[in-house]
Amino acid sequence: MSAKAAASIAVTGLDAVYYLAKDFKRGVAFYRDVLGLPVSMETERNVEFDLGDGNSFGVSFMPDVWYPGGGAIFAVSDLDAAVQRLKDAGVKFYTDGAIESPVCRIAWCEDSEGNTFAIHKRK
Repeated sequence: MSAKAAASIAVTGLDAVYYLAKDFKRGVAFYRDVLGLPVSMETERNVEFDLGDGNSFGVSFMPDVWYPGGGAIFAVSDLDAAVQRLKDAGVKFYTDGAIESPVCRIAWCEDSEGNTFAIHKRK
């Protein structure tokens, strides 16, 4: 794609991030029940969750396709409480709890389907 064509797309933000689920019901339950995300849209193969700030996160089921996705970063108001909640739920962490940077604290985890995600608090 040429630079001119790319410029005409005018991306202004992130509307949604979706992961594929190996086990659709289990994947949906993880985000609904463990993270507490409210369902805003549901079809036979897609569930979308409202993040409260105008953004959405979704889980899709494609019967013959699965690959790990990664990179969704969820903002939380109390990172320590969120880390503890996830640990209590048996969630696998890639970091030793939250790690600190000059601008934030973040903890990288794995969902029930093997996708990576993070919980995040800006300073």
